[in-house]
Amino acid sequence: MKIAARELNLIFITLVIIILAGTYLALEPSVQEWSEFREQQEDLQARLDSANVLLDSRPTVEARLSEFRQGLPSYPPGRKVEADLLLALERMAGQHNLVLTRREVDAEREAGDLFETSITCYWEGDLDALVRFLHAQQTQGAISDVRQLTVQPATGRGEAPGRLRGNFTMDYAYRRDPGESETSPAEPAPEPEAVQP
Repeated sequence: MKIAARELNLIFITLVIIILAGTYLALEPSVQEWSEFREQQEDLQARLDSANVLLDSRPTVEARLSEFRQGLPSYPPGRKVEADLLLALERMAGQHNLVLTRREVDAEREAGDLFETSITCYWEGDLDALVRFLHAQQTQGAISDVRQLTVQPATGRGEAPGRLRGNFTMDYAYRRDPGESETSPAEPAPEPEAVQP
């Protein structure tokens, strides 16, 4: 049997196609795996670059954190700060004509080397008083922050139009400094007695 050149070419092309298809089918899982490895490598490189940027900014962040901590009020260990916080809150509300009808103080929470407490207040007043109070509270910086606020019209007999009521939860942050004494700033330390010669 004699095979013509044309048939030889067709057999050769068919064999090449079969070999290429078999190679593709055999290598497809490896190619897919290499592609996934490449994507993972790019993702890890992006995460590494991000971590390096964060590490490079560490001194700046630590300086800002130290400045932030120094701006927080400090109290000696064991001292109840709720009374001081309530007095300051009452004073600020009174300055802005906001009436606090009820207050609920949550327990102190430790957050690393900082401490937090929350005070929930029920209030009454007009919108202008509320806005001025919240603005004054916000200008104190990171010492306090309003976590929750509700506002509704004050309904009832004899209520002036435009009168509002509601509640808010104020979170306070502060430090405990073991180096401070237990005496409050309002109480002067006793003077030492003079030594008689």
